[in-house]
Amino acid sequence: MHRFLIAMCSVAGMMVAASSAAHAQFYIGVHGGANFVQDSDFDNASGVDAEASLDPGFVVGGVAGYRIGIQDSLSVDVEGEFSYRLNDVDKVSASGFSTTASGEVQSFLWMANAWLNWEIGDSGFAPYVGGGFGGVHIDINDVQAAGVNLDSESDFMLGGQVGGGLGYQLDEHVVVSLDYRFLITEGTKFETFDVEYQNHSVMLGLKYLF
Repeated sequence: MHRFLIAMCSVAGMMVAASSAAHAQFYIGVHGGANFVQDSDFDNASGVDAEASLDPGFVVGGVAGYRIGIQDSLSVDVEGEFSYRLNDVDKVSASGFSTTASGEVQSFLWMANAWLNWEIGDSGFAPYVGGGFGGVHIDINDVQAAGVNLDSESDFMLGGQVGGGLGYQLDEHVVVSLDYRFLITEGTKFETFDVEYQNHSVMLGLKYLF
C-alpha cells in the first residue's frame, strides 16, 4: 500500500511540474454510479478466517480542481474529491460453508487526484487515466452472521485509487464522462477482526469549467 501511495505521489508531482507554466481553468463537478466491494477477508487471533460478500451498492461525490493545459491535445486535471459509498452485506463464508448475513458498510473518502486527458482531434472526446491518494473513513453498521455480531464500528485509514474513462466536451464549459475506478485501502480493524476493504466503481460524471 505504501509503495502504491509513493508511486501515485510521484506521478501527480510529475504531471503538475510538467504543466506549471500552462493555462489553468477552475472547475467543479459531481459523479455517481454503481459500487462493487471486492470480497473481503477477515480474521482474528483466535483462528477465525472467513470471507464476506457484499451486494452491489452506490457511490456519489463531488470534485473541485483545475484543468491545466500542457499541449493542444493534452491537459491534466488536479482536484480534490469527496465521495460516499454504501453497500449491504450479503453473506459470510468460512471452511467451505456460507451463511446469509445482514448489515451495511459505508465509507467516506477524501482524495487528491490527478487525471491526464488526451483530446482526440476536434471530436470532443478525451480518454483519461490517473488516480489519487488520501483518507478513507469506514463504518460497519449492525453486521450479523452465524451468531457473530458487529455493532457500529468505524475506522480511518489511508487509501489510493487508480482508474480511467472517457470524457466528452459538450461545449467550452461542460464535460460529461464515464469512468472506472479501483479503490484500495490499508487493512482495517473492527473489534478483534482484521478486515480488507477494496472497491470497484463505475460512474457517470459532470464537470463545469469556468
